[in-house]
Amino acid sequence: MNIQFMNVAVTLIEQRVTPFANLLTRSQHITAMRESFALAMPFVIIGSLMVPLIFPPLAINPFSWYGELYRLLRPLLMPTFQLTIGLVAIIIAFGASASLAKQYRLPERLSGLTGCLAFLMFIGFKENGGTNIFLGGMGIFSALISSFYSIEIIRFFYRRGWCIRLPEEVPLMTRNGFQLLIPLLVILLSITVVNAVLQLTTGMILPNLVSAAFRPLIIASDTLTALLISLLICHLLWFVGIHGALIITGIMNPFWMTYLFENQQALAQGLTPLPHIYLQGFWDYYLLIGGIGSTLPLVFMAMRSRSRQLKSVGKIGFIPSLFNINEPILFGFPIILNPVFLLPFIGVPLVNACIAWYLTHLGVLDRTVAMLPWSMPAPLGAAWAANGSWKNMFMCLFAIFNSWMIYRPFFKVYERQLAESEKS
Repeated sequence: MNIQFMNVAVTLIEQRVTPFANLLTRSQHITAMRESFALAMPFVIIGSLMVPLIFPPLAINPFSWYGELYRLLRPLLMPTFQLTIGLVAIIIAFGASASLAKQYRLPERLSGLTGCLAFLMFIGFKENGGTNIFLGGMGIFSALISSFYSIEIIRFFYRRGWCIRLPEEVPLMTRNGFQLLIPLLVILLSITVVNAVLQLTTGMILPNLVSAAFRPLIIASDTLTALLISLLICHLLWFVGIHGALIITGIMNPFWMTYLFENQQALAQGLTPLPHIYLQGFWDYYLLIGGIGSTLPLVFMAMRSRSRQLKSVGKIGFIPSLFNINEPILFGFPIILNPVFLLPFIGVPLVNACIAWYLTHLGVLDRTVAMLPWSMPAPLGAAWAANGSWKNMFMCLFAIFNSWMIYRPFFKVYERQLAESEKS
């Protein structure tokens, strides 16, 4: 192993990758996107928990007792599914608007409601007398565009003082409400004009145009190439101490939520195979086993290590790693900026990604239909996210074994170095 080469690679990463990553980390709009999806997460998880009950993975005999129970429970559980997954775009519109307003030091709640109203204006309230399809996953990109547009307009008017200001004696909420009146009127009238122009020139509303514009990007994002690039960037950033997962998930969340919605629609219609592979469940339970870098096997090695440092870190990091929290390992070994672990830290997830992708593409593994907490233990999460797939659980166990085999020689080299240092 050429440690000198590893040191050169670490220096290049710090010099070339870190500045761009810091720029993305400080981006207010990416922060707003990330926080809006964090706000929507509990609602999406609750809706996803209904998936195996509403769309059971096994065939049901309609004349059996559980067939009768299924017919009774399905209409009772369906509203929970529809009001969580089906309204995710409006939740994201509120979250993105409120988050961006907070960063600009604008009134958060009023700004969040303005973003929601702008989104509803763009998509219209009803379609053919039914629920608007853009309130769910189909409208996520439109929700983000509407939110950012409305908050930037409010900020523009506030910074120039083009608003109604009341005396300090007036209650704060009333003052904020009057201050919003002029920018709110401009936002709603401008959206009305945009809608009218689009209808006259294209015959479509904004969400239709946004969906058509983003469709090639959505297709390109659900490829092995996109998966490997996002993994590589994420792990390179983490290796130099930057939380790369925040950047990558912030960018990928709109795509993942759209994929999840389309997979659930296909499942409800009985279509096979489901359209998308690269969802958050794929990322969390095949590629981040024990945390970033799939470091769970390192914990087991460390707990039996000859090095006192590694042994103590392994014991401390064991319980958190079961729930995909591996900061004790990253900073305790350390792995960050440690040239010995550069290749396996980046290579393990890439190898597991290729294996899992091709097996899913060939139909051996099942595709994700549910969103679960990232902290769920990986084998259980892999099965549950794919509607109770035992094949996905075994794939996750194989990924753990594969990670062990790749990490082992690098661990032994580092263990020998530490043991000799501790002896001397």
